[in-house]
Amino acid sequence: MMNAQAGAALLPARPFQRSLPIPPQLRGDRRDGVLHFALSAQAGASELVAGLRTPTWGYNGSMLGPALVVPRAQPVRVEVRNGLEQSTTLHWHGAIVPGASDGGPHSPIQAGGTQRVGFTLDQPGATLWFHPHPDTRTGAQAYAGLAGLLLVDDGVDRRLGLPHTWGVDDIPVIVQDRRIAADGTLLYMTSMHDLMGMKGDRFLVNGCEQPYVSVPAQHVRLRLLNGSNARIYNFAFDDGRAFQVVASDAGLLARPAATRRLVLAPGERAEVVVDLSGDQGRQLVLQSRSAEVVDALNGSPMDSDAWDQSTIDLLQLRVGAPSGAQSGVPAKLAEIDPLAVAAARVRRFTLQGMRMGSMMGGPRNVDRGAPIHSGPGGMSLGVGGQNLFSINDQFMQMNRIDQRARLGGVEIWELRNEAHMAHPIHVHGVSYQVLSRDGASPPEWERGHKDTVLVHRGETVRLAMRFTQRADEAHPYMYHCHILEHEGNGMMGQFTVL
Repeated sequence: MMNAQAGAALLPARPFQRSLPIPPQLRGDRRDGVLHFALSAQAGASELVAGLRTPTWGYNGSMLGPALVVPRAQPVRVEVRNGLEQSTTLHWHGAIVPGASDGGPHSPIQAGGTQRVGFTLDQPGATLWFHPHPDTRTGAQAYAGLAGLLLVDDGVDRRLGLPHTWGVDDIPVIVQDRRIAADGTLLYMTSMHDLMGMKGDRFLVNGCEQPYVSVPAQHVRLRLLNGSNARIYNFAFDDGRAFQVVASDAGLLARPAATRRLVLAPGERAEVVVDLSGDQGRQLVLQSRSAEVVDALNGSPMDSDAWDQSTIDLLQLRVGAPSGAQSGVPAKLAEIDPLAVAAARVRRFTLQGMRMGSMMGGPRNVDRGAPIHSGPGGMSLGVGGQNLFSINDQFMQMNRIDQRARLGGVEIWELRNEAHMAHPIHVHGVSYQVLSRDGASPPEWERGHKDTVLVHRGETVRLAMRFTQRADEAHPYMYHCHILEHEGNGMMGQFTVL
């Protein structure tokens, strides 16, 4: 696991020296009533840190990827080319699509190969995303730079008057942390401690270390994505101002939820609107007030690092003159009908953390699909396939179906965290409603549609979901921890919907 460059250190960060990159929007090519998109996973080099070139992977470029804009209920076909020298997959995180189109570990794209996938997103407008999902290598490939946004467009945000001018008052904010050697190489899982979750000491937004963005003095919408492998962020502004959460993972809330802090775990998204109408000429900093929440999230010193015990500066907002397109936040956003759960089946899941001696049993039988140092620039692929973290005391097995759901059925999933750290749980193929946390109502910003939920240590969370898409044994759905090093080392299960 150790990398020869692990001890090399970079100079301290120089924050807010470079402009925030804005991912280009792709709206597809319409042919015969179908929108066609093309994505290519490829190798390149990126200036993550100013003045330093880092070997990275990206979609249609060297780092991250474009934002695919897909109208609701519009048939889509995506051609995905794998230009890497190892197999990969492409998972549509948050998309309610059949298992055969979901891009899980049973849908590999071989090196040099091409896969064509079709689906129709008949779900509310939302900020979704896509990333690799190969068994045991998701963490390494995402860390190398493979991720992008998938925007479901139903037009409701524009009708409501929410900010919607891309890159002006509607800003994508993909937050990631990385560890980088002095020669620019990405360092992945360079110590045993990284098995608890890979965390870095350089903080990127849209693939650029601590950038700035120029925004107008009016309401501005930030589409927040925690794209990190393991780090949890507690988003806030440096002046402590309030902002309004208007959407969670899978769509708009029923009404705006005002707050001064917002915790997002890996895989979670939120859309927030901040009022900058009186701030022309000022500069604000989007931060993570991590030290305020770390003790509640993690019960062991092994689960945290020095950055978890601090305040992290992420993005500077430089407020200029208002633009011509004014917008606001209405009091009512969307209709969210509670699922009828009185007769719903209840499934119970328990989450277990890494146990002493759990590596002694050796790895499960997996095909890693690539040499250990075959990441960009020779980056290590780290450790995957170990039996370390579990759900219901079972470790992931590709040839085992753990749960079987009924197509059209409504169920309650009860998640109880027996581990000493918080775990974000993602369920493929559905969006769900958070019913309760330890018997109490969830916070207002969790009362919409979600697909990833953070379960605190010792906590029980109940979710309601309806299964509307088919997933058979050849292409089952996954449920797993979205700390990617946990997913890759056992904390994942599989289910069918038939």
